[in-house]
Amino acid sequence: MERQVQKAGITFGDVWRDPDLAAALPAVRGGDIARARDLLAIDDPQRADLRLHVLSDECTPHLSALEERYGDDDPLLLLLGGTTRMKAAWEIRGGGWAAGVGEERFRRFHDFLEPVAGVLMRAAELAPEDPRPWNNLQWYCLGMDIRREDLDRMWLELCARDSWHHRGRYSRLQVLCRKWRGSHEEMFAFARENTALAGPGDACLGLLPAAHKELVVLTIRDEDEIDTIADVKEFVHGYFADPDVHGELAEVADRWLAGDVTSDPEYGNVAHLFGAALYHGGDLERAARVLAHAGRVIPPGSLWAHVSASPAYDFRRALDKCGLIDRPNP
Repeated sequence: MERQVQKAGITFGDVWRDPDLAAALPAVRGGDIARARDLLAIDDPQRADLRLHVLSDECTPHLSALEERYGDDDPLLLLLGGTTRMKAAWEIRGGGWAAGVGEERFRRFHDFLEPVAGVLMRAAELAPEDPRPWNNLQWYCLGMDIRREDLDRMWLELCARDSWHHRGRYSRLQVLCRKWRGSHEEMFAFARENTALAGPGDACLGLLPAAHKELVVLTIRDEDEIDTIADVKEFVHGYFADPDVHGELAEVADRWLAGDVTSDPEYGNVAHLFGAALYHGGDLERAARVLAHAGRVIPPGSLWAHVSASPAYDFRRALDKCGLIDRPNP
């Protein structure tokens, strides 16, 4: 299996397209904070969000040097520094369920995360039109277990600055899902409301398969009768083959495919969201059209990793069944 995966060029990692960002990463990894800061000054809102996401990950080893430069009250440095500290804090916590974190690790997580609020609020004060601090404050509030009313306020502040903020909407979906501060009903209402408003090719159409994935993952965790990998696959296949589930996903996937999907620098993530759901539901024709945009990189948290003990092979098998394995990597 591993040999077939390697031959197909399948790997794990972030899925994005931004040539200028990619070209600058070696310098940023070497500690060039000024280069990182300048990359954030871009008018394209989706690339601006992508760059903050990627650069905050890459700047984690340089967090101390970054925070030493706050004295200039530069909103972009504050935004980058606050987001980088937040990412480092979540690394301390880990990505598992809260029950498995432990009291000591939660204490270290909260202690490290706590200063982020002041930094991001200062960035927001200095750049009052920038929605990015408010998006990341959603994750700060989730991490610090701050009340839902404050999370709702962060969301309204974000919308006041960008009424159609893509990354902020995916963050809000997490706020509203049952594993965090909401319910399945709130999550699906939000996803359906936003997909109804989204135009062809819009990345926000991916909120619907993202909501279905959240329900599936939580069900796999909570249901005692879903015990083995075979049980998981049977449940997932049955769930996505359900006529109601498949019907709404197929309609929204067709709307996504009808637009210029590549205008979004992270369109591969949306392709994986739709593609995995459609493939596991047995709609190979539509899955093939979607997965043609997925590339060969499996993004973090994808459905493939929750359905199979060998997600890379499962993805390779999906590409093969969809007739895509011999096509060039897009």
